[in-house]
Amino acid sequence: MPKTIKTREVVRDIKTKNNKGNLSHFIKFSVVQSKPNVVGNKKERMTSEAEATESIQATAIKTVSASTHRIKNYGKEKILKHKERIKQQKQFESFKTSTSIPSKDVKMAKSSKTNKTHYSKQMRYFSITKHKNKIKEAKEIKNNTTRTTNVITRTFKGSVAVVRKVTSSLSTLLGAGTGLILLLVITLFIGVFGSLSSGSIILPGTETVSAEVLAYSDTIEKYAKQYDMEDYIVIIQAVMMQESGGKGSDPMQSSECPMNEKYPNTPNGITDPEYSIEVGIKYLSSCFKEAKVKDPLDTEHIYLALQGYNYGNGYINWAITNFGGYSKANAKVFANEQCAKLGVSAYGDPDYVDHVMRYVSLGFGDIRNNPNFENMQAWGFNNPYSASALFGQCTWFAWGRFYEIYGYSPGFTGDGYQCADQLVRTHPDKFEISSTPKVGAIYSAIGKNHVGIVIGWDGTNITVQDGNLDGRTNTFQEAKTDWKTSTYTLETLKSIYGGVKFANPK
Repeated sequence: MPKTIKTREVVRDIKTKNNKGNLSHFIKFSVVQSKPNVVGNKKERMTSEAEATESIQATAIKTVSASTHRIKNYGKEKILKHKERIKQQKQFESFKTSTSIPSKDVKMAKSSKTNKTHYSKQMRYFSITKHKNKIKEAKEIKNNTTRTTNVITRTFKGSVAVVRKVTSSLSTLLGAGTGLILLLVITLFIGVFGSLSSGSIILPGTETVSAEVLAYSDTIEKYAKQYDMEDYIVIIQAVMMQESGGKGSDPMQSSECPMNEKYPNTPNGITDPEYSIEVGIKYLSSCFKEAKVKDPLDTEHIYLALQGYNYGNGYINWAITNFGGYSKANAKVFANEQCAKLGVSAYGDPDYVDHVMRYVSLGFGDIRNNPNFENMQAWGFNNPYSASALFGQCTWFAWGRFYEIYGYSPGFTGDGYQCADQLVRTHPDKFEISSTPKVGAIYSAIGKNHVGIVIGWDGTNITVQDGNLDGRTNTFQEAKTDWKTSTYTLETLKSIYGGVKFANPK
């Protein structure tokens, strides 16, 4: 029996592209969407006024779209930061007021197996709890982000509708000229989105000062005391870091300062670093007083004073009179005014506050100061030893003190004798192991289980801060007094702890 093969019919003319038909279709569509303008013989054409209107509308919508994208990113960041801050504050306050944490004797020797086992269990518990909390927070953040996105979407749609209405009505203003239309559109978007493009979000503590800056610690401390700036040594260090990185003969760039009375008032005119520091601190102090800075937590007026240090203190009175204080936006306005007035292309640094504050740790702690136990980022549950209720331990103190000085986590979570190595493994680009110290180094004992931080070194004598004087775990309130500052010769320090190793800043 003959076999037949069943074939499928393919109607190829259905898939044939009718170029002529398609072209006709799009020509008709174009005519329908065009705005007719019948003049004389009724010939249809697009007027220059309509073209201008459509161009403005397209630009406006594009601006709205870009700004909405920025709103979304900004909203997400604010949700994350706000949620973390509230959570840490609640947890930290509960620990601060708690008196039920049992005190346990903790021996310093590595041979104490019981305490090491207890310590390891606490740290493992902390790691597991932290992981669970991250999962829970991720779910909550996702829900909050979804709600925020919905709000932003509605706002975006409303903004687009407003823009369309405004731009569609512009044709009635064409008689006044294209220049007036453009001015109106620019004014509209400056008013609506200006606050987004000139926000005042400052991100402190994201970078560290250099070894050259730290080398001037004694000189900075000397003149800070003389000019009532003892509470702001870390700010002075940050200013020096921004101005010169601690290099050159004019590290505070004070040559053009009106208080420079010994050297030419020209860039790098000062050739004595100590005089540069004295003049710079004296001028910065005058800016702080004019800005009425109350204390290290008064960031609003600190920012005003810093921008005044860069622009000249005339900016301070100008900003207060015209805007009530500092903002990134008015700093740029002032710079533009001075450029126009002086006939120059640039004036100062409008982002000077950001550039200085990146070197300032969140707690305003510094190498020379005592710990600031109100700095929740350093001593609260951001500190892994706090999360394990190891208040008062030398590791808890060293972690918190490091965070105050540098503004970021040292990365160690182990015993004291392990901390220097763990710090270097976490930040190999910033720290290195050495047998001799540098200011700002973490030291780990070799013969005992202990860790501390170096706050002074003159080549012979070393000044250190360390915790756990009573050899036991404390409550938070007790831990705030369970630390000391000591000065030894390097050989004495090594003999006390059976040798030490230093994780030095590079």
